[in-house]
Amino acid sequence: MKKILFALALIVCAKFVSAQAAWIEPDPTDVSKTVRIYVDLDKLDATKEATARLLADPGPFYMWTWSPAELPVGNPKVNGEGEKPWQNSNEILKLTKDDTKGPNVYYYDMIPTEFYEVAAAKVYEKGINFLVKPKNGGGYGDPDIKSEDLTIAVNPPKTDKGTLYPFPSVMLQDRLVAIVYDNTKELKTTMQNLADGDVLVYMKASVEDTATAVVTTIEPSKFLQLQNNPKLTMKKDASGKFKLYIIPDQFFHIPAGLILKDIEVTIRKRAWASGADQIDQRIKFKGGCQ
Repeated sequence: MKKILFALALIVCAKFVSAQAAWIEPDPTDVSKTVRIYVDLDKLDATKEATARLLADPGPFYMWTWSPAELPVGNPKVNGEGEKPWQNSNEILKLTKDDTKGPNVYYYDMIPTEFYEVAAAKVYEKGINFLVKPKNGGGYGDPDIKSEDLTIAVNPPKTDKGTLYPFPSVMLQDRLVAIVYDNTKELKTTMQNLADGDVLVYMKASVEDTATAVVTTIEPSKFLQLQNNPKLTMKKDASGKFKLYIIPDQFFHIPAGLILKDIEVTIRKRAWASGADQIDQRIKFKGGCQ
């Protein structure tokens, strides 16, 4: 039975990954270094007429990008060239096929700050927006041949994890993860210098049905009832950090066919009387599958 459930989990994880048409590696991203932007054509919206025409095209394919900045005519990296640029994509923007990622996965390597000629802060603020098209994208009276607009959020590297974080940073559904509350960094005076046994963690998991895409939540205990659930007491270590180790699948009793999207987490004292007895944030940690 366990082998069957594990196989189902792998199928569920594959469906979770398949929902993502475009992404960046590495993530989090240092945009002053070389990154790779991926797009999986099989995950585009084939119900759109322009996209259907793109998927029927043999390629090669090109990136057409406008954010965090659209480079002007005369720039060597301009999207298209000549009198009809949409019909003449710049060869510099040609995508490379990556068969190791899938049958229709393509990528483009760049240093975002150098490519877009902007500061790192603007890349993080705007993200990367682009579409995919063949050399001749139609237009000018002919039907367009292109993907839908694709947006990639670009996450900066974190140098300071803060007071509350998971380790590893992405909670994999079937893997051990530590929820860490670093009480030594707590700035709220009413939550400082807590003793072992004093710290309770509230968690609520959002899970998605792979068949219907319906998202529901699983809450082991309500916020005011945490003291009645021994599983939600964090253990203090010698460094002053409080930790709780979980395997999300088991901890939340996630039913087969559901995938973990994220977990909302906050911290309170065992003896809770008011807002002074809890941290001020409810943080959502990203979930995922192996």
